[in-house]
This record gives sequence, C-alpha cells and structure tokens, in this order.
Amino acid sequence: MKISSLITLIILLTTSYSLTAQTKTMVKIDSEGEVISGSIEKLISKIQDGHKVRVGWTMDSNRDGEIDLEHWIDAEFISIIGGHVFTQIQAIYRQVPKQDPAQIDIIPSDLKWTGVVGTNGLLRNRYIFSAEIEYETDENGQPIMTEAVEKALQKREVRTWKVATTWVVLGY
Repeated sequence: MKISSLITLIILLTTSYSLTAQTKTMVKIDSEGEVISGSIEKLISKIQDGHKVRVGWTMDSNRDGEIDLEHWIDAEFISIIGGHVFTQIQAIYRQVPKQDPAQIDIIPSDLKWTGVVGTNGLLRNRYIFSAEIEYETDENGQPIMTEAVEKALQKREVRTWKVATTWVVLGY
C-alpha cells in the first residue's frame, strides 16, 4: 500500500471516529416530563462547561401512540431554572408536514412560528404575525374588542404541547 493511500485511510478513519465521538445523548425525557435515560444534572453541567447542545422533540399529532414528526434544533439561547433546561426556538416560517407521501411544505406567507422547549416535557409555542392588529380605541384609549380583534388575539395566544425530548451535547 502506498504511503499516500495509508495516510488518506488514517485521516478518514480519524475523521469518522472524531465525528461520532463528538456527540453524546445526555438525557431523554418523555412527554410527561419524566427522565427515561440520562441525567438533567449532567446536561446542566455540560452546558455550564460551555458545550453546545442540540435538542430534538417528537410529536404524535393525531394521538394514536405513534410518532408522526421529529424536529431537531441547535439550542442557542438556553435558560436553566428550577433544575430544568429550556431553549428558545428561533422563529421559522410556518411549515406543514404531510405524511403520504412524506413531505414538509412551506406556506407562502410571512407567518412564523417560535417556541420554548424544556426538559419538563413542555413546548410552549405561538405564531408570529408580521402585521399588527388594527383596532379602534374608546375614549380612555383602550382597544375596542370586536370579533375581528378577538380572533386576531386568539391566533397569537401561546399554546402548550407535551413533547418527548432528547438533549445531545456536542464536542463531548
């Protein structure tokens, strides 16, 4: 075997090993917020040591006991409170998953979605609208609640979903 081929093989093996060795699942949480495996405390320790984190969550949209969809994000804005870890999800343009055939479609609008997912099994989320709510005010400067204003406010309400999460540390 030529020296250059041997060096190439060593580089490929080292790179392959280092990529797999750089991640570790720290904790898995079910949709009730119970730890399935790993430790939230160890996750917190790695975060405080400066490690990057990715979080994945699964959804059972039709509540048939089968996972319909899985999302993963880099945890960029992380909060630790009460022994739990939370990360704010960067706003994304609304997408719609389709099961058959499997496809994720982007909606042709400026509507965005964001949320906060935590090791407590909850995903608090809402839509972000580019347009402000238009309303009239009464003599005291308070909004007059019309059906249209109430409907617009309902669309902006924060919703809470129960989700199972997996927290992975990078650079382990």
